[in-house]
Amino acid sequence: MLRLILLAFVLAAPGWANAALPPAAPLQPSPAFQPRGPELARGALVWLHGAYDANTQALPPEPAWVRHAASHGYDIWRFDRTPGQDPLATGGEQLANALTALRTGGYQRIIVAGHSRGAWIALTVLSHPGLADGVAAFSPAAHGTSPERQPQALADFDALLRAAGHAPNTRLVIALFADDPLDPGPQAREAMIRQLGRDQAIKLQPIFQPDQPRGHDGVYDPAFDKLFGARIVRFLDPDAKRVSPAQPAHP
Repeated sequence: MLRLILLAFVLAAPGWANAALPPAAPLQPSPAFQPRGPELARGALVWLHGAYDANTQALPPEPAWVRHAASHGYDIWRFDRTPGQDPLATGGEQLANALTALRTGGYQRIIVAGHSRGAWIALTVLSHPGLADGVAAFSPAAHGTSPERQPQALADFDALLRAAGHAPNTRLVIALFADDPLDPGPQAREAMIRQLGRDQAIKLQPIFQPDQPRGHDGVYDPAFDKLFGARIVRFLDPDAKRVSPAQPAHP
């Protein structure tokens, strides 16, 4: 249904690059960035936030590094899920449908990026060849902090990485931060990621426990953007060039 909605909109509005885009939950254009539309944009970056408490917290924004993708011609989209109704399998299926819709709608390149639970769902893209050109996962987590769940969390993470063999041309960034209470095994996960690079020979850019920032929300720290933001975009799309800002939808 989401694919049909988006595709119908694209076909009905060929001038959408210069118009505000209507939301199509759970996929919707980010209100923080002016879209160019698939004919003018270099591609689309889809951001997936982590889990949050809607009763006490605002909807998590995109981290600062995303602006580097926008400055290189990417339209910024969001894949927002409902707190408390965010199953992993369903989220992965919906995300695959949403990315297919963006590709059908005319975007030539697609990058998927997410934090925490959103990063976990983003990694499911690796099981679909050709669905995304790049994936960036920051502090991927989906099993809580219970020690009893750590073995399952590590096994499930390993399964996500092994699926990368289905998408060998997808560039992959994975960032793990020190002092992350949701990381079920920092050394074990680092070893899995390094093994992925050796076995699958995919284009991989790991960021392992930098001195700064630290913690589960490290990707939102201003230091992260300063240290890694531009580098991440250059890795995900080495041929991208800076472009002029998109024109406002209404002069």
